[in-house]
Amino acid sequence: MTLFPLINQKKNLDFLTNVIKNNRVGNAYLFYGPEGSGSEGFALEFAAMLNCQSESESPCGSCGACKKMLYLEHGNLEMVYPIPIRKDQNSDSDPFKKFTNAEIEEIQEIIQKKAQNPYSKISVPKAKHIPINFIREIKRKTYLRAQESGWKLVVIFDAHLLTEPAANAFLKILEEPPEKSTFILSTSNINAILPTILSRCQPLFFPALSPNHLRDYLLKKNVPESHINLIIRLSAGDVNQALNLVDTDIGKYESMTLAIMRAVAVWNVKNIYNYVESLSALYREDNSQFNQILLSVSFWFRDAIMLKSQMEPEELVHSNLQDEIGKFAHAFPEFDPYFALSSVENCIDFINRNVYINLALLNMFFNLFQSLNSRKKL
Repeated sequence: MTLFPLINQKKNLDFLTNVIKNNRVGNAYLFYGPEGSGSEGFALEFAAMLNCQSESESPCGSCGACKKMLYLEHGNLEMVYPIPIRKDQNSDSDPFKKFTNAEIEEIQEIIQKKAQNPYSKISVPKAKHIPINFIREIKRKTYLRAQESGWKLVVIFDAHLLTEPAANAFLKILEEPPEKSTFILSTSNINAILPTILSRCQPLFFPALSPNHLRDYLLKKNVPESHINLIIRLSAGDVNQALNLVDTDIGKYESMTLAIMRAVAVWNVKNIYNYVESLSALYREDNSQFNQILLSVSFWFRDAIMLKSQMEPEELVHSNLQDEIGKFAHAFPEFDPYFALSSVENCIDFINRNVYINLALLNMFFNLFQSLNSRKKL
């Protein structure tokens, strides 16, 4: 039982429980893993475990400390996250001094969402880094006498976005940590953390959630089973991404995938160019959604392989398109799925390497057509 609604990661939860049980709480930890794997939520859970006033091994949820922690309002919890950096701001000043009331209110709303859903990201608009004045403010607070019993705990979200001065300032805190305090750095990019900081932190890896765990979670959220396989694949184990997909029209991915495959199958040049233009515009507007549509296309070929192999329909990603994919597999019995899949992956890779997007998409569509080995219609 956890205070926050967390998914699996039992091995890590057991580790944190034993750390407290054996009175071996370290000064600093590095929780790392892919986005949405739960490292941020478990950092908050650890803060609750260290400050719960009951004698149970897990947070009781009913004491004053747990109630405050549940709303991320406990005096012993400090959170650090990327914020916009003001050019005219002094490096020793309050990091939020130049913020407007509206900006402060927006950040408070983002933190409230984090309290309700520990997988939600603290994404402040226009924030790209964690500035040094944020770290200096945290240093000042952690060295003050605690107003509440328990452990002071500082959670640094997206720690890989610490500026170099901020990282060096944080390193000085780790060299002389305040008494009865611990720091947790959470990151999806461990390679961007300074080696000198890494050497002072105990690492704890959070792997991406398995499809089964994510499936159980989505079923509890009453997500239609016909959409779950696609959501799981598109989210790649990222719970927050999965929840975002739940709140969108997931059917648009299916309909666009079907439309693209029909255009490729009959090689409708006009439609192909229209898709190149629309996908290019989408890439500039929403890179994540662009990648998800291309992945959705790649899943079409994956499903076609499974249908040809007479696998169980429940395993299909595009379960709602089973009939259409079946007709495709019948119309193009000699299609090369591996060439098709690599064509989509290469397109994403080319674009990430700044290859001209329209050229990359045209090349992908042509290769998809080549993979069919015929011009038969769906």
